[in-house]
Amino acid sequence: MIAHKYQYKDRANHAHAKEPSRIVVKPSSQAYVEKMEQLQMLAYNPSPEEGLNGILTAEAFRNHLRVFPEGQFIAVDTETDSVVGLTASMRLDFNPAFSLLDSWEAATGDG
Repeated sequence: MIAHKYQYKDRANHAHAKEPSRIVVKPSSQAYVEKMEQLQMLAYNPSPEEGLNGILTAEAFRNHLRVFPEGQFIAVDTETDSVVGLTASMRLDFNPAFSLLDSWEAATGDG
């Protein structure tokens, strides 16, 4: 299935739904990368000493979408148009019998 090519279908018509969902899950897009970064900052609340180490920035999300546009999803609050959830994952061939010797940056092409 190529999920990123399908439009979101509101599940409100499900037999148990009483009203349309305020939260929708849809493929990530360039239009939301800044809001995705804001969610990372809220979730991880990095200290000035830590810097952005490990925090995915808007630029990193842009790169994700460039390299793997079909692989990521966001949850959006339809009333505020804010990102309230997201995926940031990758798939790779990995044999757990062997250590992964590359850094995250090397394994992911700079995140």
